[in-house]
Amino acid sequence: MAEPIVTLTNREFTDDPIGAYARLREKSPLVRVGFPGGPPVWLITRNEETKAALSDPRLVVAYSNVPGHRGPSVVDLMVETLDLPDEFRDYVAANMMILDGEAHARQRRLVTPAFTARRIKEMRPRIEAISARLIETLARKGSGDLIEEYSSPLTGTVICELIGIDEADQPQIRKWMTEYADAGNGGDLETSARGIFEYTKKLIERRRAEPRDDMISALVHSRDEDGDRLTEAEIISAVLLVVNNGHHSTSHFIPNAVLALFDNPDQLALLRARPDALPHAIDELMRVANPVPTAGPRYATEDMEFAGFPICKGEALTSSLLSANYDPRVFPEPERCDVERVLPRGESHLAFGAGPHYCPGAALANLEGEIALDHLLLRRDSLEITVDRADLRYTEVSPGGARLLDALPVRL
Repeated sequence: MAEPIVTLTNREFTDDPIGAYARLREKSPLVRVGFPGGPPVWLITRNEETKAALSDPRLVVAYSNVPGHRGPSVVDLMVETLDLPDEFRDYVAANMMILDGEAHARQRRLVTPAFTARRIKEMRPRIEAISARLIETLARKGSGDLIEEYSSPLTGTVICELIGIDEADQPQIRKWMTEYADAGNGGDLETSARGIFEYTKKLIERRRAEPRDDMISALVHSRDEDGDRLTEAEIISAVLLVVNNGHHSTSHFIPNAVLALFDNPDQLALLRARPDALPHAIDELMRVANPVPTAGPRYATEDMEFAGFPICKGEALTSSLLSANYDPRVFPEPERCDVERVLPRGESHLAFGAGPHYCPGAALANLEGEIALDHLLLRRDSLEITVDRADLRYTEVSPGGARLLDALPVRL
């Protein structure tokens, strides 16, 4: 086995990640990298190859689905790594993100009705109202942390309302959501997860008896043409997935996008002159301000060739979404933020992934981002960042993984 040529924990990947990945990308579409405490993996650096990997049925998300696998399953490893009680095992096993093939396709068919375009579109007035209230509160105060006092409560409240959580219960649920998402940074994972599990169980029973126009009701009553329905564990797992992916990632995209527009004042001026261009601009901002830099690993189910390289059965490939989103083969002048960028048909950023595991909440994330930037930067021009860029602090969630902004102090 070839020695890894680079480790993603090198300082160049924190000091200048765009430049560091550009050097890897131009060297090869596939490179060997090492992570602390783990075996070397293949890193995919280019856009076309990333889309191909995320859509290739020979590559699976669960190592236990590699033929001939012996040892603990991905569920066993997650329960052990996260130190979860054994009673949580069914919820972990039902996680759509670790399912492959027909098991994943079945659950996705049953979950998708909860994220219809109609349902997301109908949320716009409510998201507008939540955003306006949070900004008004922050403006009266005069200054604060944009994440803690705006983007996190915005996305948390939106997720609560999407799920169908009663307004009186939302403060406690949002507290658990934040602790659950911050588990790797000192949050109490077991207590927060248990709270969400138990609350969701009771909510499922209420919506079985009295359905409403919310996600829980849609999941409870969803069935496919064969009459198949989601189990309670699958519904609860879907709620946890929405909390983890829909709340935390979007709450960090918003401040990242604010910074991107402040770094490109010509683009901000363009949007202020033409607010109708904002929905289109969200695609470009998702490309340059995506807080999720890598896709989860895929494992080869057979000896195969990929991007001109021989891959052995069982080897892991992981995709750098950051590198793919700056690939000049798709995005001319990729380091330039161009909110009017138009791509050839079939080309796109990969902030939401690709293939069977493409994020089902992409439309909601786009809508939240559009409303937030409209309210923060287009309807008013008084937002100021009150610290130097060099003084902003980030937390690295995992080695070589997401670097999330700790806070964004602002004045309104």
